[in-house]
Amino acid sequence: MQKSNGTVVIVDPYSTGSYLEAEFAARGWSSVAVLSSPAAPSVYGPLKHADRYREIITFESVDQVLAALAPHRPDAIIPGTEIGVSLADELADRAGLAGNGTALSRSRRDKFAMVEALRRNGVPAPESIVTTDADEVVRWATDRDLWPIVVKPVDSAGSDGVTFCDTPAEARAAFARLHDRPHQLGGHNDVVLAQELLRGQQFFVNTVSVDGHHYVAEIWKDVRRPVPGASLAYDLEELMEPVGEVQRVLTAYVFRVLDALGIAWGPAHSEIMLTDRGPVLIETASRMQGTILPDSVRAATGQNHVTLTVDCYTDPDRLRARAGTAYPLHRHVRVVSLIAPHDGHLAAGAAAELANLPSTHAILGSIAAGTPVKRTVDLFTSPASLYLIADEVAELTRDYARIRELERSGLYADSSYHGSGDDLR
Repeated sequence: MQKSNGTVVIVDPYSTGSYLEAEFAARGWSSVAVLSSPAAPSVYGPLKHADRYREIITFESVDQVLAALAPHRPDAIIPGTEIGVSLADELADRAGLAGNGTALSRSRRDKFAMVEALRRNGVPAPESIVTTDADEVVRWATDRDLWPIVVKPVDSAGSDGVTFCDTPAEARAAFARLHDRPHQLGGHNDVVLAQELLRGQQFFVNTVSVDGHHYVAEIWKDVRRPVPGASLAYDLEELMEPVGEVQRVLTAYVFRVLDALGIAWGPAHSEIMLTDRGPVLIETASRMQGTILPDSVRAATGQNHVTLTVDCYTDPDRLRARAGTAYPLHRHVRVVSLIAPHDGHLAAGAAAELANLPSTHAILGSIAAGTPVKRTVDLFTSPASLYLIADEVAELTRDYARIRELERSGLYADSSYHGSGDDLR
């Protein structure tokens, strides 16, 4: 039964979490924002639509936040983005509200703890080590004959700092770039994570859970490009048909992952490599997929990770009844991330053509002529992402090829831009 006139607390409603308030409001719920720190990491930007929240509370202590929340009588406390996951777990637990508890909270942020939780439950996971010593990484990889390996932060996101290392020298250099330095989500790399390099096709699976019943919202084929001396550039995400053998295998595996990590309520975003030994987890986040345009997904499926997350708390019985069913897919979708090979700016004519491609539905980011760009080394440095939607896959294939052709032949200019240009988003 749907509940109206409720109150939700959203911890750090940045990124995709910024869409939650409006969706809850459409169901008759009001929202309170809790900020885990006074200033968000720069990758998120400022809090959007601050005037729409019943109150904005900045964290000082759990007791202080709970006291400030008490007059609002919240019905749910949920994370808006990655940095809010642990605090949302603790607040919901202390308030006696539906949530994932705190016993496994660390394993839902710390990627090494995540691997250990999977292994305790017999779920395939990558060989991993976390350390403060680069030499230990080299010995570990050499003793296990794991070269090449991946070196990365233990608790960041968006391919931040992820580096493929073929040799001990490369591993030591990657370690030195990360250790004892801040990462993109505002944390600090006190330790560094190294893992075996998983080979195969990468996918990500978005889910929403109600009291341990899991529903697959979307399965995406995820293509990324290694960047020499840096990280991974996002290339192409393709929303898959809901039914098929690959989808069945991925779904069965991700449900085991969710159970092992104690994710019984709310959204999750799981990245998985389908290897020759079967699916192996790259990482799972117990929050919505970040950096998306929900309306574009809804245009293709009639729903999205945001609407389903809101269903989880406003109408849990409805979502519980959908567990085990296939998600709808009415039109084909691809998300193409721009990959700038060097610093520069967007050239006018090529940028305008991107916006006018037949299948362009929406653009995340700015492609205004003259917009400065940095060399793309991860998700955060991609100039923009284009949501392509069409009735036929061939249309998407054609427009994807044109995007990459424009990138090779004039989209990125080196010299300073002197025109005005309009925002083509």
